[in-house]
Amino acid sequence: MWIEANSAELPEPVRLFLAIHHPYLAVEGDPKRALEAAVRELRRALHITPSTEKRRPSGSVTAEIGRAKRESAPGARETLEAEIDRRRRLRGWHGGLKKQHHDRIKRLEDKLAKMPIEMNDGNGSRAEDEIPALEDIELTHEDLKEIDAESLRFAESVAKGHGADPAMKSVNETLMPGGAVLVNEERIPLCAELPESFGGGEIVKTLHEQRVRYDFSVSVTRIALDLEKKVVVDDAGERHVITPSTLEYGPPRFSVTWDALATLTVLVGQFAMPFNRLGRLFSTQEKRFSAGTLSRMFRYVAHRWVPIYLELGNQLANSEILSGDDTSCRVIEVSRFSKLEKKPDEPPWADYRTPKAAKESLRRCEKARKDRMRRRDEGDRSAIRTSEETPSLGVLIGRELTFESPLKNTDGPKEAIHTTVISGRSDANVPNSLIVFYRSHIGSFGNLLAAILKKREPHRKALIVQGDLSTSNLVTSSEILEHFDVRTIGCSAHARRPFAIYEDEDPDRCAYMLHLFLGLAIHEHELDIQGRNRENVLAVRNTDSRELWNDILELAKNIANRWSKGTKLGNGARYIINHFDALTAYLDDPRLEPSNNLRERMLRMEKMIEDSSMFRRSLEGRFALDIVRTILQTAVAAGVPIHEYLVSVLRTDDDDIRAHPDRFTPRAWAEANLDVEPSPSSP
Repeated sequence: MWIEANSAELPEPVRLFLAIHHPYLAVEGDPKRALEAAVRELRRALHITPSTEKRRPSGSVTAEIGRAKRESAPGARETLEAEIDRRRRLRGWHGGLKKQHHDRIKRLEDKLAKMPIEMNDGNGSRAEDEIPALEDIELTHEDLKEIDAESLRFAESVAKGHGADPAMKSVNETLMPGGAVLVNEERIPLCAELPESFGGGEIVKTLHEQRVRYDFSVSVTRIALDLEKKVVVDDAGERHVITPSTLEYGPPRFSVTWDALATLTVLVGQFAMPFNRLGRLFSTQEKRFSAGTLSRMFRYVAHRWVPIYLELGNQLANSEILSGDDTSCRVIEVSRFSKLEKKPDEPPWADYRTPKAAKESLRRCEKARKDRMRRRDEGDRSAIRTSEETPSLGVLIGRELTFESPLKNTDGPKEAIHTTVISGRSDANVPNSLIVFYRSHIGSFGNLLAAILKKREPHRKALIVQGDLSTSNLVTSSEILEHFDVRTIGCSAHARRPFAIYEDEDPDRCAYMLHLFLGLAIHEHELDIQGRNRENVLAVRNTDSRELWNDILELAKNIANRWSKGTKLGNGARYIINHFDALTAYLDDPRLEPSNNLRERMLRMEKMIEDSSMFRRSLEGRFALDIVRTILQTAVAAGVPIHEYLVSVLRTDDDDIRAHPDRFTPRAWAEANLDVEPSPSSP
């Protein structure tokens, strides 16, 4: 070509410019594909991703396959056949694209192996340009026949068993559940009036049509309680003032109703509404609600629920399967202390850093209360109640759960504060018995798990723990490991994540890896649609899912050979290789979930609350949020009407709750107050 013949005589800038464009200009025929490859490489170098190529959440794992128009199926047999046909098409689509991905990677590897080392740029981009695009790779007749057979087998496997088994049902937590608001219904009749222009027209027929309008409003109702007081003189001549109780309408020392407290709890704990914003919303000319006032109300609610919160922790300890995760938590009270150059002898959490310290604090509070009572009996009018005899939330929780955990080498305490969430079923056979437990502490998921397991019944030896397999999330307590058989399993979403985040660094291999994980998601999605039972879950997982995992392992080894440990993709590939048994443990146990996504979604909501609320200012506020979030999310899982449940428990006497907290957990409340059958005890 002219460029090659005259390159030496061209000026330096021109030669460099033509060298960039030479790869696609030298292509015979239509240079469009070569030009697109050059543009793609330039975009990668500049870290530019066109909007049309950005990854978007599909909303459904089946969104990428077209759905054929299905005729209505009048009978059960026709319905089953239509469902099997849909699953065959879905599995066939995934299988065909998987084969194309596999062939493209194989051709790329073969091409790279034949290229001289100096021509290989380390990412295979030159070899990629000479390999057909994914959609241009044609499948052979044998490939199509094999894919069709696998598709039919998958559809039949999903349909196995005798319907859905409630014990196998997945629990899907709703972050913003229905039933959190009070719903009223009105029926208003509207009569049709004849216009005057009709004169004396005759009505031959009257029809009725229902149209619905929804009205939602924010209102403040001022309830004036007219209390009748009676002055009574007893037989000894002493005067007494008899006053009616207002407990029916609201708590003492607060000018709000029980309904208002329940609404505040839902708005703050469930919907992350900041106190200052709520104060402005609810304040009127007659009554102003400040952020401080609302926070004290919220803290009052949390105090009322402490016994139930601790009871849920005790029940959680006996779960057969526990899943959890943690996230960093910024509390100003903690960060301010850590920044002090000259720290005081004790941190702000000294009263509850360990259960021993918390119990000692409780003894001091009890002693202060008894001293006040004694002084009052002796006629000391200055003996009024003080904060010294009122234990904080940190103390009340800290007597059961350690707040400050030691370093692994025991050389002092940890410094980072985290919010940890752990979930598990109190009854393995009842999905609605799921407990969602939040705890903010200086430590990690593994530390909280060890503290909770100290309450576990000794005969419950076997325990499965699901997390992200980081060392801080493992149970390392020798006391726990000596008494219980703890088995740790992984999270497939955690294994998948690096290939989605860094897909642009190795588009071919990452796209193939993501497609394999998509297949795993399709399997679980179809089981949910069909209804899970032990037979169909094991049939799908031990055949189709296991084949995909073997392909994932093979591809991970391929990626590990091309990417070093110091890269994100290399590290992600080695994570799959090193933890393959833990990641695939769910294949043999139909009770297990493949991912830990539910817990991670719960922590995302925690971040929203932290960003929008004032709880990050103090540990006491952070603990109040932990308690309320635990109660609300466990109530969501139990399927109880949240507002009704909150008001019912708030109206209950404190002594009754402290004496029998197990009667007021969301699940127990539902069994006592709703049409719910009591759950059988787990063996």
